[in-house]
Amino acid sequence: MNVTFQGKTALILGGSSAIGLALTELLRGEGLVAIPSHSSKDGRDRIQRRFPDLATGIPHLDLSGLDTRTSRIPLLESGVDYLVDLAQADHESYLAATGETDMDAYFQTHITGRLHLLKTVTRSMLARRFGRLLHVSSTAAALPAPGQGLYGAAKRAVEGLYQSFGLELGGRGISSVSLRLGLVDAGRGERFLDQNGRRESLTRKIVSVDQAASTLLFLLSDQALALTCTTITMDAGLTAQKYL
Repeated sequence: MNVTFQGKTALILGGSSAIGLALTELLRGEGLVAIPSHSSKDGRDRIQRRFPDLATGIPHLDLSGLDTRTSRIPLLESGVDYLVDLAQADHESYLAATGETDMDAYFQTHITGRLHLLKTVTRSMLARRFGRLLHVSSTAAALPAPGQGLYGAAKRAVEGLYQSFGLELGGRGISSVSLRLGLVDAGRGERFLDQNGRRESLTRKIVSVDQAASTLLFLLSDQALALTCTTITMDAGLTAQKYL
């Protein structure tokens, strides 16, 4: 199947993650301009090692620092056609034990900061009457494990933001979709799988980085634009039955 792309430029929040790097490579292979962002020096270095030619064009975007001043970041108003949102910090803590300062900061970063960014990016999309918003969510939005209360709640809230942007701006060419990923063999998921023989017992329930990135590429394509204002689950059947 050949996929096509109406737009040309994709901004990847959390572009230094394993999925972000894999997606950047796929997008470049399709002839698109991929802009992976980072929020730390380690993230910048990972991108530079994988794509040396992007060394001078890797933007620093930290959701914790985004507010009404996002309009001062030229990149966000310079013609981004696709926004792929992979940015999310892990937060393992029981809700009853979470300090109010940490709680406020987490939601301020991952909900309010993200909303400011979305408003800025979609303003430029509206001018061109085209834009695609793709949020990478988690099955924790529906089925959080103990200790994932803040993480799961934030993911669910952001799914709502993306759905509303698609609803409100769909008539002007902007579409949105969230992809709930299950157990991905990267980052926190990889560390989880490497403990106590879980990789062997859950081998058929693992989503690979290549599978995730390829699915994201399709969801950005013209052929997937009818998938909008909705959330899709990709978890290899992990949440289709009760845990044993």
